[in-house]
Formats: sequence, C-alpha cells, structure tokens
Amino acid sequence: MYSNRFDPELLYVECAKCGKPVLWSPGDTTRILAWAGIDASSLDEKCMIVSEGCPTCQPGVHSFSTQVVRLRKSPEGRPQKSGAPVN
Repeated sequence: MYSNRFDPELLYVECAKCGKPVLWSPGDTTRILAWAGIDASSLDEKCMIVSEGCPTCQPGVHSFSTQVVRLRKSPEGRPQKSGAPVN
C-alpha cells in the first residue's frame, strides 16, 4: 500500500555549533515532535531539525534545544542558478 505521508524519522538533524549530523535512536524524532506539539503531517523533505549542540562538540551534555526549520528552494530575492554560465 502506497502512502504519501512523510516519515518524520527521515528528518535530517544537524548541530548548529559544529555542523555535524546528529544521530538519534529510532523513534526519538517522532517523540520529540509530539512532545513539542508539532504535527508531523505538516513536515516534508524540505524540513530539518537543528540542534543547539551535540555530544561531539559538547561532551558530557545530554540535552540540547532543537528547532524545526523549513528550507527554501533559493534565497529570497535571488534567482535560482541554472547550471553552467553561457559564454
């Protein structure tokens, strides 16, 4: 059976301090979104989670603030790049 629903467990999580990916245990993303009151059905592949730290750059710290962000296709006011320049 095909479902058009986005799996929130596939959200990319990145540390805002060091830029490294953050790996969570299975189910953590779904639990955190539910706890924060975020409707997982409103998320898609343009969304990601940004963590305000991670165990790599802050050893010994076990809890970090996070936020969900939606990425734009291109920065506002800038045209999208369209491949190689034409001479």
